[in-house]
Amino acid sequence: MTIRAVYTPMAPTPGAYSQGILIDPLTYDLLFLAGQTGNDPAKEGEPVVEGGFGPQTTRALKNMLAIVEAAGGDASSFVAMDVFLKDSPTSEGRKASRLAFDGAYRAFFAERGISKERGALPTRFQVWVSEIPWEAPTEDTLVEIRGIAAILRS
Repeated sequence: MTIRAVYTPMAPTPGAYSQGILIDPLTYDLLFLAGQTGNDPAKEGEPVVEGGFGPQTTRALKNMLAIVEAAGGDASSFVAMDVFLKDSPTSEGRKASRLAFDGAYRAFFAERGISKERGALPTRFQVWVSEIPWEAPTEDTLVEIRGIAAILRS
């Protein structure tokens, strides 16, 4: 059995996520990923990348993918994501932040051949938070993502 997305018209239509993911636990190992932020491990001091929600989202997902690949998986291994976005004081700011996050999130998976139409996007939980506790000397940390990946046993 493979990992497959579950969809029903009896629940709201999903956006850049699946309503549910079904996994055969005898065939896959589950990898639980710690929260990752938009820090660049290739730069001295591992600073948060500049540019706001979009670049920080992309970097956080790349950091997560590096961990998944180290465990033997790839981008299609992600089955669930919990997303924490730094809140904005205005609804306009919140909307702009959400759109920048969502655009970067969709692009990350689309570049790896994963979209609503071409495979199972991970399920997603998303909340606004007042602060993401990571010191960033140049730019605030705006995004943190933790997740679960299912990696085919060899």
